[in-house]
Amino acid sequence: MAHTGPAIGSLKRFQKVRSELEARVERVVRAIPRGRVLAYSRVAILAGFPGAARRVGKVLGGLKGVPWWRVIRADLTLAEPVAEEQARRLRLEGVQVSGRRVPKSARATLAEVSAALERVMNGR
Repeated sequence: MAHTGPAIGSLKRFQKVRSELEARVERVVRAIPRGRVLAYSRVAILAGFPGAARRVGKVLGGLKGVPWWRVIRADLTLAEPVAEEQARRLRLEGVQVSGRRVPKSARATLAEVSAALERVMNGR
């Protein structure tokens, strides 16, 4: 008998994990303070999916109404496909962008973002 694809249960588990990842990434990105940036890898860690930096990027591409421009590469550079728009939006928030590079001083700390997440989770 030929295999026709994943079992329905596996597909549902995958969809549940994906929607959970999307929800967590959205919460983390919304918690990044205005004028600050955070690496994809740090977003993944705070979302509870360490090692999923690339997945964070894919999720951000599908989310609407979140400040995606605050998420950058770990080396403090902007990703080429969106660099121009990302730089424009970051500059509007007061971030000094030089070429495609953001200064270390713009990097949000995990403590800052964690505190903002806690306020959101507690309804404050």
